[in-house]
Amino acid sequence: MSAGLNQRRRAEIEAKMKSLDKEFEHWKRLTDDEGLGLRRHYSQVRRLETVLNELTASVRKDLGDLPPQSAVLDRAVSLENRILAAHSIWEVFRTKLVLREDGMFRGVLAACDDLAWECYGPAVQRFDRGRKGPPLVYFSATWSPFMVPRDSSFQNEVRAGPGAAGALRDDAFLEVLKRLPIPLIGVPWYHTVHLPGALVIAHEVGHVVEFDFALTPDIATALSNAGLDHMELWIGWASEAFADLYGCLCMGPSFVGAMMDLLTTSVASVQQETRSSGKYPARALRIELMLNALTQTGHSSDAVRLRKTWEDVYGTNATVADFAGDVAKVVRAIYKGPYRNLALTDIISYTADPYADRLIGEAAALGSTTDLVHHVDPRRLFAGAQWLHENPQADQDPKAYDLIVEQLGKRHAQRYRSDRGEPVEERAVIDTDVATRSDADRRSGRDLVDFLATVPQAPP
Repeated sequence: MSAGLNQRRRAEIEAKMKSLDKEFEHWKRLTDDEGLGLRRHYSQVRRLETVLNELTASVRKDLGDLPPQSAVLDRAVSLENRILAAHSIWEVFRTKLVLREDGMFRGVLAACDDLAWECYGPAVQRFDRGRKGPPLVYFSATWSPFMVPRDSSFQNEVRAGPGAAGALRDDAFLEVLKRLPIPLIGVPWYHTVHLPGALVIAHEVGHVVEFDFALTPDIATALSNAGLDHMELWIGWASEAFADLYGCLCMGPSFVGAMMDLLTTSVASVQQETRSSGKYPARALRIELMLNALTQTGHSSDAVRLRKTWEDVYGTNATVADFAGDVAKVVRAIYKGPYRNLALTDIISYTADPYADRLIGEAAALGSTTDLVHHVDPRRLFAGAQWLHENPQADQDPKAYDLIVEQLGKRHAQRYRSDRGEPVEERAVIDTDVATRSDADRRSGRDLVDFLATVPQAPP
């Protein structure tokens, strides 16, 4: 007996539902394999599975509620759109994970993950231990990590067809996607070979911290109470100023050096640049803000050194002079907060050690893995990479930065990672973490189901 269209359509939908299950089973095996270097993503995959299972479970339920002999043709497009939505969300993460299977990219992505986790973890510990897991870093064709706002990552990347696109193009859907348990941070592709530039990940982590822990009103209140001469402008620049200053707390002088590298352009452009609106202060004003932050956090000598580096090229700046009365006030206000009764400086800080940074940089330049072996702090290793970038050595080993990446990768390479980014030996600890957060992740999944139910269906 041949199957009719109704029966074939039902079987097709059931098969499509199983496709996502098969993928997650595949990735769960990969992230539990000791030899693949993917165990750090064990909890991320499982938490995403919990969220997206709510979408496919809702389709199974609706399909199961239909009597076996009833027609599914009227419901087929709606059901398939929800399956496509789940696949489209997963695709955003799948592409990042697939790249980690490639030996060319695995090491540097792991290094960038470690830097992001080191910068993000202290905020998780102080604000909300169960809300989000560590960020997942990925390569992007953007100019810098902070040019693409964190909350638009999905909007830029989800590429669904006409069915699911009706939901995924909707701005409101971004609000639901932001509730997913894994933040995303994009870095330019060229950081696969130029490690120092990746320090500006610390800026992007500042954006993640602001959003994930709902600090925007606290930042605005702090600035509003600071007695600023240009209050409206600073309120407009608040998010970028916060991210710059958070980066200074994460990485100290090396971050400011990396930001100087990023913000350099023609002398005339910097000297003549003014901003009377927008999200970003002028480049010279951003540098001034960060130099002041170094001074206020105990890095005065580095602030003097870095100021000379900048002013040797660009000189003093009229825009900076116009805002001179505000700069120190903005730094104090953002650092003081408060943020749920905490100062930002209570959450994370960086102890500069020029001697250690130099040792790392010189060892890498000499190609000496034995001299690097005792350095295990990701933030310190990245600072060493920046030291080497600022102080290139004669006859420098062409693989100097690769050696730093390799040293970063040796740190707990085969171990699991908790949702706070901490290395863990026993898988049972991570399973407990995932189970503890499962109720919240299922709620996020149900939010997706509820949202999609409000979206008008498009024809196939």
